[in-house]
Amino acid sequence: MVSLNSTNPYEIRNLLFKQVKELANVDEFKYAFLKNIELIDCTYTGTSSDKIYLRCAASGFMPAIANDSELTRILGQSSSVDGTPMPWVTDIWSVFGIKLAVENTGDTTKISKFGNWVNDFLPQQIRNGSLNSHEQAIANYIIDSVLPLKSSPVIALYLHYKDVLAISDTEKKKTYIKDFLSEFQVAYSQSHSQFIQALFVYVFDKINKENATVPPNLWSQQDIITFLERLPAGLKRWTWEDQARTRNSRAVKWIVENEYHVQNLLYVMLGAIFPDVSDEIHTAPVGQKNPRIDLYLPSIDTVIEVKYKKDTKKSFQDLIGEVAEDDSLYRSDPKFKKSKLIVFLWDQTRATEEHTKFKEGVTKLSGIDGCIVVCSPSSMDLTQAS
Repeated sequence: MVSLNSTNPYEIRNLLFKQVKELANVDEFKYAFLKNIELIDCTYTGTSSDKIYLRCAASGFMPAIANDSELTRILGQSSSVDGTPMPWVTDIWSVFGIKLAVENTGDTTKISKFGNWVNDFLPQQIRNGSLNSHEQAIANYIIDSVLPLKSSPVIALYLHYKDVLAISDTEKKKTYIKDFLSEFQVAYSQSHSQFIQALFVYVFDKINKENATVPPNLWSQQDIITFLERLPAGLKRWTWEDQARTRNSRAVKWIVENEYHVQNLLYVMLGAIFPDVSDEIHTAPVGQKNPRIDLYLPSIDTVIEVKYKKDTKKSFQDLIGEVAEDDSLYRSDPKFKKSKLIVFLWDQTRATEEHTKFKEGVTKLSGIDGCIVVCSPSSMDLTQAS
């Protein structure tokens, strides 16, 4: 434990980092672990471990360190010899690494053998109380590939950011982050293992990067809906000039006459808040269909589907049908199966009397999480746009 006369989180982060980066060349397993969580970019200069279990564990974080026969061999070994536990029995991090290595093979036989192998000793480690709260969380994940409802924030967020066990509930993620930051403030003064210290740095860096992308409170689905619903407040200053406002200039009309114009408008608005916003994303083909997502916000896993009602030729009923089809097509791609989906309709016809019913219809669709309808500015007369 160390003393630090500061509550500055960046100073805490740098202190923890200084302590853990010294692990880089201690052994191949610790090097692979730190490399995997992006805390080092140096080349390993130590010697390869002669312990098969450590080589297999390292392969979970950096594939190809151990070969297939070594994985098979470790899974065939008993957890004790003549009553003496093998070294990995009390080394929760090496067991976690071996789990990752086995799952990386995609070999169902090996995955099944791993389950039998780990159940020979890990449940007893949990029962005898020898694991701290962080190790307990990892142990539960090793056995069941899930975490308890109330689990260690640093472990839950680590697994989330490594795409091992995603936290799909935004509010739950906010709670984990809040609890993590409270624990992080005193992490340097606690008796944590160097693995946990490393994870504190990794998760802090991820949260810091994410908060540079979206506001500190993390935008939820409702935050996005509220923000987009406020668009009409700004449209009162939409440029639509009948005559030039300044000498030697010309009258300007910002025409919105296509769906992609609305999409571009939303991109401009959201791009200032979400630098990771992307558009025109092709999802997995469905037969002859080649679905394409209008806007996607990866940091909050949210799809925005843009619709444009130009005239009465396309009814609100038609639009609801299009939304239903788009939703089912997007969900067919595993990457977007659990994404939030918000519909944004620009109504050039200004049929406000239909909007409530349209929104009710859209939000009744099982995969839709929100619907915004915005009318074009009253000054925007496309028949006079030329």
